[in-house]
Amino acid sequence: MTKHSVKTVLAAAVVTLAGSAAFAGTNYIKPGYAQNTNSGVTLELVRADSAGVIYAYDARDGVEGKVLGSAPVKAGANTDVRIDFRTPALKDVLTVLYTGDTTTPAASAEVNDN
Repeated sequence: MTKHSVKTVLAAAVVTLAGSAAFAGTNYIKPGYAQNTNSGVTLELVRADSAGVIYAYDARDGVEGKVLGSAPVKAGANTDVRIDFRTPALKDVLTVLYTGDTTTPAASAEVNDN
C-alpha cells in the first residue's frame, strides 16, 4: 500500500457516507459515466478550493491499490480532467483529490469500468 493508503481509504469512506460527491462540500469529483479504464480516465468535473492534484488508484473490491497516475488541478472548477495511467487498471478506479494538505484527501470518487 502507498503512503496515503490508510488515510485515503478512511477519508474516502467518510466522503462516501456523507452522500453524493456533488454535495460533499466545496471540494468534489464528478466522474461522469462508466468508462474504459485500461489506459486512463476522464473526470467530468473536479471542484477544488485550492490548487491540488488528483491521484487515480486501482480499486479492487473498493480497496485502494497501487497508484495508476495523477493530474494537477487548479483552484475552482476543472472540467474534463484526464488522468493517463502508467499501468492499466484491473477494473474500477478510485480517484482522490488532495489540496494544500497532501496527506488528507479533500474528495474522492470511484470511476466504474464499463
